[in-house]
Formats: sequence, C-alpha cells, structure tokens
Amino acid sequence: MSEQKNGNLWVKVASLSVALLMYTTSMTTPALAEIAKAFPAAAPETIKLLSTIPSLMMVFFSLIAGKMTQYMSIKKVITIAMILIFVGGIPSAFIGDLNFMIFTRVIFGAGYGMIFPMASAIIAALFTGPEGNKMMGIKSAVGAAAGMVFQMMGGLLAGYNWRFSFLGFLLVIPIAAIIWFKLPDAGVVKHEKVETQGIKEKKLTTLTFVLAIACALVNIVQFSFMTNLAMIMNADKIGNAAQSATVLTVFTAGAFAFGLLYGNTSKYLKQYSASFGALFVGLSFIILIAANSMTMLMVGAAIFGIGFGTFNPAVTIAVAGSAVKPKYAALAISVYIAGTGLGQFFSPYILKFLRGALNLTSTRADWQIAAVVLITGSIISMIFVALNSRKNVLVKEIQ
Repeated sequence: MSEQKNGNLWVKVASLSVALLMYTTSMTTPALAEIAKAFPAAAPETIKLLSTIPSLMMVFFSLIAGKMTQYMSIKKVITIAMILIFVGGIPSAFIGDLNFMIFTRVIFGAGYGMIFPMASAIIAALFTGPEGNKMMGIKSAVGAAAGMVFQMMGGLLAGYNWRFSFLGFLLVIPIAAIIWFKLPDAGVVKHEKVETQGIKEKKLTTLTFVLAIACALVNIVQFSFMTNLAMIMNADKIGNAAQSATVLTVFTAGAFAFGLLYGNTSKYLKQYSASFGALFVGLSFIILIAANSMTMLMVGAAIFGIGFGTFNPAVTIAVAGSAVKPKYAALAISVYIAGTGLGQFFSPYILKFLRGALNLTSTRADWQIAAVVLITGSIISMIFVALNSRKNVLVKEIQ
C-alpha cells in the first residue's frame, strides 16, 4: 500500500471503522437482566449464553478468518463478516423465543469472530512503525467509543422493551458503507513455501501461543464484569438496564481515553504496558466488590477501562510482532483472538466451578476471584518481563 493511500484520511477512517463492529455485541449486554425477567425459567448461565456464544464462535471463526486471508483479501473477509453480523443481529428484535435468540447469536458470533482479528490485521497491513502503534491505540479508542454508544443505546432501548436493543444492529449499515467504499482492497497476501520439498514455512512462534493462552486466562476472569454487572445491579437494587449501560459506558470511556493515549503511555511503560494494564483491571475489581452505589460502580468501571485501554493494544501489538514474518500477523492475531474467545465463553462455567470449590456464596464472588487472579498474575508477569529483559541485556553484553 502506497504512502499516499496510508496518509489518506478516508483510508484511516475506513480502517478504524472496522473496529466499530467489534463492539456491536455491547448493545445486548445491558438487556441481560430484562431478558432474564422475560424468561424466568431459564438458568442464569443460559441467559449469559447470549453474551458468551459470540465469544465461542470467535474461537473458531477468528481462525477461519485468518486462514481465509490466504485466499481472499482482508476487505472481502470483513465484508462477509458484516453480512453475518447484520443477519444474526436484527431478527431477535421481532421474532423468536430464547432458543431462537441463541441460534441467531451463533450467526452473529460467526461474523463477530471474523471481524475481531481483521480489525487489527487491516491496521497491521496498512500502517507500520510509530504510525502503526498510534493507529492500534486509536483503534482501541474508537472501539471503546462505539461501545459507549452501543451500550447506551442498548440500555435505553431495553428500558422500553428488551427486544428493542437488537434494533441497534441497524447501525451496521452506515458503517458497512464507509468500509465498502473507502477501505482499500490490497489483494491476497501470497504465503510462499520453503523450497525444501515437503517442508512448509513456519508462520507463528511459541510466543504467539503463550500470549493466546495468557489472554484466555485473563478473559476468564475479566469478562465477569460484563456478564454479571446488570444482574448484580438488579439483585442489589442499585440500578436497572439503562443504569447498567451507564456503568458500562464509563468503562468504555476509560478505554477510549487510554486507547488514544497509548502511543504516549507505551513510551514510558514500554514492555510492562500489558502487565500494568492487567494490574489496573485487577484493582478495579476490588472497588467493584465494595461498590454499593452507582458512583462507586462507575469509579471501578473507569479504572477497569484505563487498564483495558492499556492492556489491549499492548497485547495486540505484541501478538502481531510474534509472527515469523509481518505477512503472518493476521494469522497470529486470529490465534490470539481464539484464545480470548475461549476465555470469554468458558468464563461463567469456570467461575461457577471455582465458586463451588472455594465455597464462595457472595453475588460478587466472581469479581473476588478476578481481583486475586489479575493482581497476582500482573505482578508475576512484571517479574518475568524484568528477568527476561535482564537476560537479553546480559546476552548482548557477552556478544
């Protein structure tokens, strides 16, 4: 892609517009409590499937999307994903019971899973160096801003009728128009094979899979914020669907702000960016555990957003860089997104098991587990990064 196209404002707008689609799932999250009321016989874990099924589908379709880039352009993969998101999102606003909604979430999840790695892959393909880092941070900020809009819209619509929250998927249409008309089609990236007969070129490194596993573990605990918030606020009589959307909006505002600032903060945090991000998310759960008012919930959500806005771009850049060659960045990101999806889907079930094993009965037990895991994990990762950095320095001195 030429420098002229990379510098074009519309190319940047179209590239960042892909990130908007990553947060379309936020529209239905504030409605979970209202949906639970509409289906009182359904178990809480069944209601949470509406949030976790897209994460499960993300596991498979992020990998499929990465493979598809070997046969078609990233833009065409994004186009297919947009169609699936729209088709899987709208019908539940008008027809169907809980089982039908779960089925449509499978379709939506396929598109959601495909769009997630492509949002980062398109930036990695079109922008490099400091500009690439800046765009990756802005991508997180833009996605967070979209999350604010989608969450508020979903919460407000759910306040009238939970089915109305699905109407928000109509926003996919103008977003798709910008992407379709303004995003460059760079064609198919050719993946050559090594000349040695029978041996394929290595695409990913061990670090790719280590980061994918780490992100799966992080998402097991941090995703409990999204899935539990509306139900906890309803159970503790702190607020309704619209107010839970407000808290989620504060979270995304924090993520938005620090996504924009990531290009600057990363200069100071350097290789510790992801560790500090995870630490802030862990600290946010301590506040959320003690929160007995909307104000405290919003403070916790803001700190969560700061951590997430730092952690997400740092890990995405590290994953893209872990590929053997830049042309395999999309595949590396797909593997990382698959790990993220696994963590999110199994989050309610693993946390339920841990609650039982630890004999925790509080409505916020999941958040207690999250706080301990994230704070401990972030400290361990900081020590590991420090030791690894020291090792690299010693190797260079010896050489």
